Amino acid sequence: MIKKLILTVFLAIGAMASSLTQGSEIPTLTIKDQFEKEHVVDASVKTILFSATKDESAVIRDFIDSKGKAEFLTSNNIAYIADITGMPSLITKWFAMPKMQKYEFPILLIDEANKSLFPVKEDMISIITVVDGKVSDVKYVKTIEELTANF
Repeated sequence: MIKKLILTVFLAIGAMASSLTQGSEIPTLTIKDQFEKEHVVDASVKTILFSATKDESAVIRDFIDSKGKAEFLTSNNIAYIADITGMPSLITKWFAMPKMQKYEFPILLIDEANKSLFPVKEDMISIITVVDGKVSDVKYVKTIEELTANF
């Protein structure tokens, strides 16, 4: 009995820790942005743009700036999520956060607990398309031209 319970718990944890793939349901997440404001990422989001590096973030930033900043994200139900968990905390606090606070759109900053949820390909931006609360597609792009072609 205890073995079955332990196995069930480990399977549940493993399922929660797996990356979003085609067909998986979008969990409801509460993620803070660069201003410490909480945002809910759930089934109402239609697209997630995910960056795991500074270079990817720069491409996304330029893309969003060219499309009308926060209004573009809001009107298209897009969540821009960045992984800065590998950045040293002093660098984050004194340099990265003040720089990100100059941007006129929210950058949701993923925490260590949820970072494995988002699919990553080295040096690529992840575009996760959501339909009816489930991932319908995951694409990887590198350039602003490739990103633009998806919208």
